[in-house]
Amino acid sequence: MSLYNVRKSSSGFTLIEMLVTFVVIGVIAAIAAPNFLGLLNRNRITDAAQQVEGALKEAQTQALRRGKQCTIAISNTNKTISNSGTSGCLLSERDLKKIDNSIQLSSNTTSIVFSGKGNITGGTAPTLVVSMSNGSPEQKCVVLEGLFATLRSGEYLGTIPSTPVAT
Repeated sequence: MSLYNVRKSSSGFTLIEMLVTFVVIGVIAAIAAPNFLGLLNRNRITDAAQQVEGALKEAQTQALRRGKQCTIAISNTNKTISNSGTSGCLLSERDLKKIDNSIQLSSNTTSIVFSGKGNITGGTAPTLVVSMSNGSPEQKCVVLEGLFATLRSGEYLGTIPSTPVAT
């Protein structure tokens, strides 16, 4: 008996098998894409809120360390938190556009002044809200409040076109 009499099976996929595979992959991608985009937006907002919180902690710590007043400027239009004047409280400017250009920063104040004891001087407790301009419902807020300028952060449930208020 010769080995050459063995039938060779054809290899590969039929057109129907390929089409069914592509349809299944397309359906799975259509279901997963919105969830993935929502996850990306939540991560970007969380990262931006952490940047804001870090800038406030840094300025407060520098005011305590130096024992003199420190002022930081908040720009809603440029989406930045930076040193105001020559106080030099922040080691680096926080630019939220670097995280994502669609991040929005809303604040009820344009500057925050920390005394040499780390307290907020003048004005009300600042509330900063980070959100996305693409209509994502996710919003985070960072609030400095009380005599000792306690920092709180969490979800913001208000509407952004209005002035943010901590609740």
